[in-house]
Amino acid sequence: MDKKTQGAWLLHHGRKLQATTNQDFDAIAFAGKSGTLLSAISAERQGVVTQPRLEALARANHISPRTEMPAIITELARQRLVMPGNGGVEVLGLTGHSVLEHTARIFDESEHEAHEDAVIVVSEIASENPTTDRAVTELVSDQLKLSSKQMGDTLELATKIGFFDSEPISAQERLLFNGNLFRRDEARKVNAILSSLKPGEASQLREVNQKLQETGCLPLDAVTRILGQELFSRLHSIGLFDVSVVGNDQGKNHFVTRPAAFSKFSNSIADDAFDLAKALVASLTYGMTVSSYYRGRIQMVSALMNKLINGHSVGPATAIGSDYQALELKGVVAVSPADGGMFTMKLLKPEVGRLALAVIEDGDITAESVSHIPGARITEYVVPESNREVQRKNATEAVKINARNLLQEIRTGGLKR
Repeated sequence: MDKKTQGAWLLHHGRKLQATTNQDFDAIAFAGKSGTLLSAISAERQGVVTQPRLEALARANHISPRTEMPAIITELARQRLVMPGNGGVEVLGLTGHSVLEHTARIFDESEHEAHEDAVIVVSEIASENPTTDRAVTELVSDQLKLSSKQMGDTLELATKIGFFDSEPISAQERLLFNGNLFRRDEARKVNAILSSLKPGEASQLREVNQKLQETGCLPLDAVTRILGQELFSRLHSIGLFDVSVVGNDQGKNHFVTRPAAFSKFSNSIADDAFDLAKALVASLTYGMTVSSYYRGRIQMVSALMNKLINGHSVGPATAIGSDYQALELKGVVAVSPADGGMFTMKLLKPEVGRLALAVIEDGDITAESVSHIPGARITEYVVPESNREVQRKNATEAVKINARNLLQEIRTGGLKR
């Protein structure tokens, strides 16, 4: 496993741990939070982050400025990535991939236990193909010098926390997988699923996939009208679809994309570790199709994005001050006041902009894609993994049994046994 991929899993697992009180994966939690804060405060070019902005970004990413941030800044300074000074910190110019590599280094240099390495290794294995707890125990226990009981306890705790998912396939064995399943080798896995569906269901899935290939994203209700709620729940729960949420003061709106829409341009979890490109696509789509002309509606997205990617500011426009707040909190853009109540915006992470633009230009994202977003500012973006967790938690027993069957088909390549 390369360091970018390891860093991505540390961030993924770190986010899961933030929702628990568990202390068994302390090194993962610290490395994950360190990487999250480093991503939020860094840009492609070296710069200074003031203390108020530093604390605001920490809070926005669920890091306590008082109890957690000082230790993280100390570690980042030890790694020579930041230089604390009067009134803030100076931060090296970093890309998203380099942030992941530094996250992995922080973990590697920490005092951590073998079971923490184990959950990272198993996560990568389970993202390639569904596997079993018995198979990974045989593979990983010798490698990391863990007993079968230690591995069993680790896997049980890891599934409860949500590092990866599991479905029972017998009284003694569980199937392990995770939501990154369709980022790699998608065609083979989808074909395996198609072979296990009823003819009508397979036809519906083909129709949805074709529409998503054409448009890039669709409202959730447009997808469920075609598939039906039960079939969609099965497919979503195993990771075939991503559901993102764009929120504002008039409510939350759900969108469906395929993991492959992004993996077409970037083929690893490392490129999707922060879900920043998906957040940028959602915000730009809103600006193209919903925001009014008088607020600063986006009319030439390619020209605008290329200007941002090349390091220039855009604006002034009234809409900039409100439509990109979710991206500000992740350190993707910097927004500055201008005259007359208007604002300008600068892109801090050009590699995120390049990926977002590629997805937008490849799929014809039109007004149909976001027709249900009310004309109000975007203040919240909920990542697909969080929505899939809710889906799996609320799934009925019938849906879980069918999801298990789909996973078995993926695991065997659709071969009839």
